[in-house]
Amino acid sequence: MADAEPAMGQVTAAQVTDPESLKAFVLAAKDEITRIATSLDEAAKLKQWVKTEGDWKSGSTFLIIFATNGNVYAHGNDRGAEDRSLLDIEDERGTKVVEKLLAAAAQGGGFVEYYDDGLKTAYAVPFRRRFVLVGGYSQDVSHVNPRIADLPRPAVTASEVVDRETLITFVEEAARIYQEALRFEDGIPLVEIKNAFRVEGGDWKSGSIYLYVVSGGGVTLFHGTEPFREGNPTDMTRTDSKGVRFAELLIGVARREGKSFLRYHYDNPDIEGDEETGSPKLGYAISLQVGASEEKMVIGSGIYVDEDEE
Repeated sequence: MADAEPAMGQVTAAQVTDPESLKAFVLAAKDEITRIATSLDEAAKLKQWVKTEGDWKSGSTFLIIFATNGNVYAHGNDRGAEDRSLLDIEDERGTKVVEKLLAAAAQGGGFVEYYDDGLKTAYAVPFRRRFVLVGGYSQDVSHVNPRIADLPRPAVTASEVVDRETLITFVEEAARIYQEALRFEDGIPLVEIKNAFRVEGGDWKSGSIYLYVVSGGGVTLFHGTEPFREGNPTDMTRTDSKGVRFAELLIGVARREGKSFLRYHYDNPDIEGDEETGSPKLGYAISLQVGASEEKMVIGSGIYVDEDEE
């Protein structure tokens, strides 16, 4: 599939004018998502597709993908709402809107009225096994704090990554926790683990030491410092200032061979003037199996080093 937004054949966002056309829009989007999201790569791209002006989004009409526990997977109008639980959020009259939307979806789909600077109508429908697709819902949720998993302290934390060996241990500890979240549905929700991975000064992120996760097809699933990359394809042809194809040699090799360790040059945000040349960096990445499927993803991190350091 091309990286461009997939087109819908029935009612688009721009054609929504009343509750019935809203319902038709959400159902058309459900059909299209069900058709295209047959792999991890396509499912990951939904984060960007729902944000793109076109068939899926038009002005104030957009889609939100919820997990059935109330966590936002993809939001067409508010990137900051993603990876947060909106289950307890209330409207102007005290109605728990998301709770009602999930309940309507559990009954096969339905409308929910709520108040947000006037009366509004949303429509929710279930899709796949553990997701709900919603159109017509819009509230300011900037006050909602993300839920952060209380993870066990790794053998090496981000601030303790100082060389090749500590980098390897750090990445492998993160991979173990991420893999467990993929394997056990009743364990810690993956979204809460991602939020823990993002905490600056925590066990999993310290300055330029952070984690990233990329699908087998090269789509960014998680980025510790730049969430806007999530859902976007990674350019596997990129080279550094020395001509090293670092994305392919790090992520591509790890996907095929299980792991990869690479020295390359990359812009260090703590150094001014290296934007063009980059600074020497050591990267380590390993592959993970996605559940019982044949799909793989890659998790990795890196550390900046001195020019003469190996």
